[in-house]
Amino acid sequence: MDAVAGTQPWASYKHEGEAVGVMAGLVPCPLTPFVMTFAIARGVPAAGILFAGTMMIGVAITLSAVAIFSILLRERLMWFVEGRSRLFEAITSSIEGLAGAALIALAILLR
Repeated sequence: MDAVAGTQPWASYKHEGEAVGVMAGLVPCPLTPFVMTFAIARGVPAAGILFAGTMMIGVAITLSAVAIFSILLRERLMWFVEGRSRLFEAITSSIEGLAGAALIALAILLR
């Protein structure tokens, strides 16, 4: 495993803490700091950085695809919603009521 990282296990890396902080802050995933800490503890910080970079690319692709689809399908969605305003009002009111009931039930169960 040392050959992969090109360093000795438990070696001290300059700016190691900053790298962990940057990777943890760039990727909105709770798994990233864990993987970075584990990789540094195992002496392969490059694997942790590679994981964080891969995760960032995946998040960027997913968010970009959602943004592109929302822009492209905006007109069709508006046409669909305009013709069925009462239906969507009923659906949104039902969802709000169910969410409120779920919160009340949870509060009663956890007290």
